[in-house]
Amino acid sequence: MPKQWGAIRKLPSGRVQASYVVAGVRYNAPVTFTDSPPPPGTRAKPRTGSDKAREWLDGVRVDLERGQWISPTVLEAQAREAANRVVDERFGSYAATWVAQRVVKGRLLSAKTRAEYARQLEKGLSRFKNDRVSEITAARVRNWHADRMKAGRTAAGAEARLLRAIMNTAIVEGIVTSNPVPSDLTKTSAGMKQTYRPPTLGELGSILDFIDDRFELAILLAAYGGLRMSEWRALRRMDITIRDGVTTVEVSRQAQRITGEGWVVGSPKSEEGMRAVVLPSALTPAVEAHLSHFAGRFPESLLFQPHGHSEFVDNSVFYKEWNRVRDLLSIRGVVREHDLRRFAGTLHAQSGATLAETMKFLGHSTTVAAMAYQHAAADRLAEIAERMPVPTRT
Repeated sequence: MPKQWGAIRKLPSGRVQASYVVAGVRYNAPVTFTDSPPPPGTRAKPRTGSDKAREWLDGVRVDLERGQWISPTVLEAQAREAANRVVDERFGSYAATWVAQRVVKGRLLSAKTRAEYARQLEKGLSRFKNDRVSEITAARVRNWHADRMKAGRTAAGAEARLLRAIMNTAIVEGIVTSNPVPSDLTKTSAGMKQTYRPPTLGELGSILDFIDDRFELAILLAAYGGLRMSEWRALRRMDITIRDGVTTVEVSRQAQRITGEGWVVGSPKSEEGMRAVVLPSALTPAVEAHLSHFAGRFPESLLFQPHGHSEFVDNSVFYKEWNRVRDLLSIRGVVREHDLRRFAGTLHAQSGATLAETMKFLGHSTTVAAMAYQHAAADRLAEIAERMPVPTRT
């Protein structure tokens, strides 16, 4: 090919057009080019429209020489075909792909979240399964939501949030122009007051008195370490370090039982979930007692040994004991297992921790400003832990 391959001409508008001929057919560049001034504060030369047109033609020529050139006519036909497929795509397949490819903070959805979304799509959102994405209207969504409210406000709100998120992506991809899911439908409680609360210090002491000894440390890890159930049941002996009477817990994984998949072991709920937690020194004897009586002997041994053929302590096993104790104390409808983490976060903050330190302690994602704190120093964590009051045991 000649060095100056292709044609460049200036249009009446002042912009520059580039074109080339292949097999007797002339193809124009998809855009026209104009002059660009140099970046402020630099000595770079301005780039003219002709310079840009020549660079584009050179790129096309390289593609031709390498056998990588595709006719614009073919590309346009492929684009039209893809657009037609998108317009005709059914919500069920589109939503399944959305769940499989969804990325949040640089990570694919966890196995538990994927399973929950799949359940919502199969159950609550099944009405839209065979509909074209572009045909889902606000009126149909409101009618669907009214029916789902009969099954429960919480389920209806959660399913509406999922549907709205999927349709937001459809807007970005040009399938629809507006979201048919009104934001007010995504609310779960509609202003209803939350009745759950963390246990009082006295109630926590009673829980520890009545709970089966093998779960005492689990309660302490949740109430003073802020560990989720999926995190404490995945702990191994190697994750516990006792030095100078102070216990440090390395939280690096979680274990969840997913319907259809079984036990799935992965990293904690978020990147911030990877953390080291320091417990008050007053709890060290309880940690040592658990290691001595209930944990396996090897570094990889689980801290909480499962029964039967289960790989980890199953939810049902723990909740049977947890519910028994809550019934004894008449707090079953008031204090949940998750509220032990709230207890931990409240005490941690009241003991002088900064917002960033409390968020790090609980393994939560933080605000941009708080992310300036890379980590809380070990001695600072120990200082805060020592300020956390421990219940008096009977």
